[in-house]
Amino acid sequence: MRSFYIHIFLTASLLSLSMGQELNPKPGPYSTDWTTDGIVFGSAFIVAFTASALDDNIPTLSLAEINALDKNKINPIDRISAGNFSRTQSKISDVLVAGCIGSPFLLMLDDGIRKDVSTISTMYLETVLFSTFTPSYGKGSARRIRPYVYGNTASLTDKQDADARRSFFSGHATWAFSTAVFFTNVYLDYYPESEYKDYIWGGAIGLASTVSILRVTSGAHFISDIIVGAAVGSTIGYVIPYLHRNNSRTLSFAPSIGPDYRGIMLSYRIQ
Repeated sequence: MRSFYIHIFLTASLLSLSMGQELNPKPGPYSTDWTTDGIVFGSAFIVAFTASALDDNIPTLSLAEINALDKNKINPIDRISAGNFSRTQSKISDVLVAGCIGSPFLLMLDDGIRKDVSTISTMYLETVLFSTFTPSYGKGSARRIRPYVYGNTASLTDKQDADARRSFFSGHATWAFSTAVFFTNVYLDYYPESEYKDYIWGGAIGLASTVSILRVTSGAHFISDIIVGAAVGSTIGYVIPYLHRNNSRTLSFAPSIGPDYRGIMLSYRIQ
C-alpha cells in the first residue's frame, strides 16, 4: 500500500509542476508562490509517508474475534448502523464520490476561472493529496471494525479482509466534503455576488451528504466516522483556497540584531 501512496504523490507532484510551471501572482482572487506551496506540498509529503506507514500491514480479523463482537458495546448513536450491509449502495457511493472528485473541473468551463487554470490546478492537487492521505491516520491507528462485520449479511471473506478494520474515519466523506467546499469557495471567490450561490452550496453539500449517508446505510462506516470525515474534508476544502487568496498572507524579512547574534528575521503571517 505504501508504494501505491508514493506513486499517487509523485504523480500529483509532477502534474502540479506541469500544470502550473510559473508560480506567479494572477489577476484573479488567488495566487501561488514558492513559499506557500512549498510548505503545503512539503506537509503533504510528510502526511503521505507517515500515513502510509500507519496504514500498512493491518491484520485481518480472526474467526474468534468476529464471533466475539457485540454491537451492544458500541455507543448508542453508532449502534444504529451496526450490522448494515449493501454492496449495491457501496458501489453507488463509489460512483458519486467519483463525481465529487471530478466536480472542480467544471470550474474550467467558466472563462473567468479558466484563465487561472495553473493556480486552480495547483490548489486542487494540494486538496487531493491531503484528502487522500489524511484518513489513513485514523484507519491505521484506530483500526476500527466496520459496521458490516457485526451483521450476518456480509460474507466471511468480506469480514476477514484487512479493509474490515478501516472504518475510522471515512475517506469517502473526507473526499466528498473537501471537494464540495473547495468547489463552492473557489466559485464564490470569483463571483461573490452570484445569484446562484445558495443553489451551489446546496447542491455541493447535498451530493457530499448523499455519499456520506450511503456509506452508513451500506455498512461501510459508522455515523461518527462520517462526521469526522466530513469535518476533516471541509477543513481541507476551506483552508487550501484560503492560503492562496491574494492579501491573505504576508511574507516579510527584517534584520534582527541582538547582543550575541546578527541575522534576518522571517515573518509569515496569515490574515
